[in-house]
Amino acid sequence: MQRILRFRAVFEKHGSWYVGYIPEVPGVNAQERTLKLARESLKSALKELSELEPNAVIGTKRRFEEVELVLEG
Repeated sequence: MQRILRFRAVFEKHGSWYVGYIPEVPGVNAQERTLKLARESLKSALKELSELEPNAVIGTKRRFEEVELVLEG
């Protein structure tokens, strides 16, 4: 039976590089010159980890919350 897992990916631009990571899965990240390549690399890294250590991507217990910050000025 095939399982579909969904993860939230974050991409940031640093200079001329795009850095991507998956907050729910520590250690899965990518750095490329284009956003398209960063997306592909990140997906590849996640797939590779899931094949090597399936438990690393299933059942993580990290908790995420949104925080509001008001800046004045």
